Formats: sequence, structure tokens, C-alpha cells
Amino acid sequence: MKRQRKFRVLPTPEFLITVAKRAAPRIGEYGWRPKPHDLAQLRASTDDARAYRVLFRGWRKAGFRVHAIKKLAGRPRPALRV
Repeated sequence: MKRQRKFRVLPTPEFLITVAKRAAPRIGEYGWRPKPHDLAQLRASTDDARAYRVLFRGWRKAGFRVHAIKKLAGRPRPALRV
């Protein structure tokens, strides 16, 4: 017998925004270090601009640099202009 696969529901933008708003103050605390679920949440928020902005502010408040946040989120680096 074939094993059944779990039904996966894709998170909606509204859900990502509420989760990001809930997590942002915790991220901004002193001495916070990202856990695997925090990184996964940051990567998932890149699909929705508002959720990404909310999480981005929290990570900046925690002391992470812009380039580091974009790198952890999996955003491509801008091409060099010559």
C-alpha cells in the first residue's frame, strides 16, 4: 500500500503578516539569536512585501545588518553596475 502524503496548506499573506507582527518584538530583544524556525519564517515572508518589511524591522532592531538579513532570506544580491 502506498503511503498517504500530508495535505500542505500554503500560508496566506494575511497569516504571514500576523505571524510577523507577533514575532517582531521577540526578535528585537537584546541577545536574541535566530533559530531554524525564525530563518524559515524569514524565507517564507519574502513572498509578501508587508510581512517581509515587518520581519525586516525586527531583525534590524536585533542588530543584524541589511546585507545579512537579505542573505539569510535568500534574496539575490544586486548586480554590479559599472
